[in-house]
Amino acid sequence: MIKIGTDCSGIEAPIEALKNICENNNLSFEHEFSSEISEYATEYIKKNHNPKILFNDMTKRKVNEIPYIDIYVSGFPCQPYSRANKFKTAVDPRLNLFEDCIRVIQTVSPKFFILENVKTLCTLNNGSYFNDILKRLNDINKYSIYHKVINSKDLGIPQCRDRLYIIGVLNKYKKIEFNFPEKREMLNINEYVDKSNKSKNEIKESNNLLFKNIPKDSVFIDTGFRGAKFPNSNKWCPCITAQPNMWCVPMKRKASVKEYFWLQGFNPDDKKITLSDHRMKILIGNSMTVNVIEELLTNGLKSLEYL
Repeated sequence: MIKIGTDCSGIEAPIEALKNICENNNLSFEHEFSSEISEYATEYIKKNHNPKILFNDMTKRKVNEIPYIDIYVSGFPCQPYSRANKFKTAVDPRLNLFEDCIRVIQTVSPKFFILENVKTLCTLNNGSYFNDILKRLNDINKYSIYHKVINSKDLGIPQCRDRLYIIGVLNKYKKIEFNFPEKREMLNINEYVDKSNKSKNEIKESNNLLFKNIPKDSVFIDTGFRGAKFPNSNKWCPCITAQPNMWCVPMKRKASVKEYFWLQGFNPDDKKITLSDHRMKILIGNSMTVNVIEELLTNGLKSLEYL
């Protein structure tokens, strides 16, 4: 039985990924805990997942409240490291969430962990933030640490989403070397269009020039970037963000929640949705891509000889 816990859990891409792995390999898992400060993400988790513990503010929990887990995944907030963020110093209180991630790792010593963030973290402030994070993880002196920037479109999903993944494998249990997944063929972006959704939306006058400049065979574009020309929008979707501006060009409408789910690797058919489309798109935009996490977890479980 694999025990998993997640922080900054969002809509639980790690749980979706592990569920897929277990179903395909006759394994079982227990969802020990999630944590979310967003009331909307919390509502989604309650409707769609059943963690034994659902923490609210992870910074306020006590160390003895954290149960043992084999796998730990946290997409700690990217805002402090984002190119768009104005506050680049360690006084930003959002940086403290990494301290709580470290606390989990030091307290329960999971066999395998994944920490996810924006790729800008690697170079921001001349790489000092990133180097400090790696040093803190290496100083635990129990783990083999790996890191790589992976684009979702390089692992099948046609979405241009670069993210940094930091992997830790507990040396005590590591049987074989962890390897990052090899690139695989990207799926056809047109397969991610929900042709059953016939709704239409008017193009805002302020977006007219944008639509004149994009390729005729564009599929998904982000109308928040009015100066962009989206030269590859017939091949992949631009990065889905927490700004729900994705537009489905061939259907002449805003991209639907179902399409958002598909482009992040989720199966929308078994989801219980009680939130508005706007709220769901924000949550999906903040999520990790399920397929990427599934590949990383698979290789992690192989290094521990679960698979």
